[in-house]
Amino acid sequence: MKKKLFHKITALTLTRRIIQIASLILFPGLFLYSFSAIKSIYVALITGTFNGPALTGQLVFTASLLIITAIMGRFFCGFLCAFGTMGDFFWYLGTKLKLKRPKIGSRFDRLLKKLKYVLLIFVVLVIWTLGVSILEGTANPWTVFGMLTKFGGWTDMDTVLSLGMLLLLFIIAGSLYIERFFCRYLCPLGAVLAIVSKTRLFKIRKPRAKCGPCRACTKHCTMGIPLYRTNVVKSAECIDCMSCVEICPRDNVRANPKPAFATAVAVVALTGMYFEGNIASNQATERQIAAIAASLSTKQGAYAGAYSDGTYTGSADGYHGTTSVSVTVTEGAIMDIHVVSTGDDTLFFNQAKAQVIPAIIAAQSAEVDTVSGATFSSFGIINAVKNALSSVPQQQPESDPVSFAVDSSGETPMPQLTPSPSPVVMPTPSPSPTPTIQPGPISLADGDYSGTGRGHKGNIDVTVTIVNGFITKINIDQYRDTKKYFSRAEGKMIDRVLGAQGVNVDTVSGATHSSEGILEAIADALGL
Repeated sequence: MKKKLFHKITALTLTRRIIQIASLILFPGLFLYSFSAIKSIYVALITGTFNGPALTGQLVFTASLLIITAIMGRFFCGFLCAFGTMGDFFWYLGTKLKLKRPKIGSRFDRLLKKLKYVLLIFVVLVIWTLGVSILEGTANPWTVFGMLTKFGGWTDMDTVLSLGMLLLLFIIAGSLYIERFFCRYLCPLGAVLAIVSKTRLFKIRKPRAKCGPCRACTKHCTMGIPLYRTNVVKSAECIDCMSCVEICPRDNVRANPKPAFATAVAVVALTGMYFEGNIASNQATERQIAAIAASLSTKQGAYAGAYSDGTYTGSADGYHGTTSVSVTVTEGAIMDIHVVSTGDDTLFFNQAKAQVIPAIIAAQSAEVDTVSGATFSSFGIINAVKNALSSVPQQQPESDPVSFAVDSSGETPMPQLTPSPSPVVMPTPSPSPTPTIQPGPISLADGDYSGTGRGHKGNIDVTVTIVNGFITKINIDQYRDTKKYFSRAEGKMIDRVLGAQGVNVDTVSGATHSSEGILEAIADALGL
């Protein structure tokens, strides 16, 4: 009994718990960011939209994660994954509650472990490749978990009452009865790292010839690996938690390099590359903004009249709080967007910032796409910029046309008024027939048409105005969805329908239900 108690409080076990708690507090969304980064790189490659500077942070961290896992094994899962830490907590809680736990046979356990590979294939082929919107936003238990790590997440009823929350509760229930329930059977990121870790050099050894009959290593294996059958732990399911090393009463389970050193190397390397990725991402973003601004500065006067010069501030809700920005306008053009403050996690915010801010400056408009995997942070930046631009006074054109006289001396050109031309009497032309305006694609008489669609929380009512066969205006008359989410869909969906002159347009990521409700209401109004 004393030997068992000693193993429970060893320095390695204590260190692991400290690292897990620190990761939960400092990087609660690191596991979600890791999977999202892999997705961003994959989607960019298959769609031909790969942009190295915009993906700098994801590239640095993903490469580091995969290389370290290939050499050292799945230390990320055993030490740094906050979702795994949550699973460990509820397993411990179930132990204290003395729950009657099921015995899962080794054959059935092996079969269930294949499920995470099936889920990974489904995610890659259906969601990433085909772009099918499933488990987005608060429908994703990982996203909900990240929101709930902040106090504000518990006060948002859309989060608490979401599909993602229901799935999270299912995972928590499973964790009470099966250790590392999600990690063993359902985690698609775990499937990726398991595949990569098959080549690892760091291995745990336990000569069976020196083993006793206790099978303590197998009984205490977090991932349910039958360790008593092997001399070297080669299973891809191993997450390097070192429980087998700590529990062996004969000290027969060992690793080279020593577990403490291997743990320190893997954890420090992963953490260091995370910070390096953030630094590289910020530097790449600044370079992109500078390059775009330099390009705009060569087009002097091209944006005159768009906005009045000056610096304007705006704020909007992001993932974990308010994002505030300052927008600099020079010669009528948006030349710089500076993030004053944000309540979002650095992980996701930098991912959104690296793509959204350069896109806004390049487009000279806040009507840009969000970043998959950082949707809420993207909306925070976009809406903050919109808020800032809404306070910009529009420039008025000069009453007299002005031209610049440039001489060969190189001196500063002086503005000169262009003289008005003398009136010229023109002969009265013969009357010509009035041109016929071709009707638009909508086969409805001119007028206003009402329609209703089903949103996330109730009906959405719209009025669609038709003029000469064209949709010229769409008004949202009433909706019951949460304003925070509905506003994300409203403007973009109306613009897309007006541009396409039809309802065959994409929905807005992060506001899928509201988007579909708007489209359904417009289709109802048009009789489609």
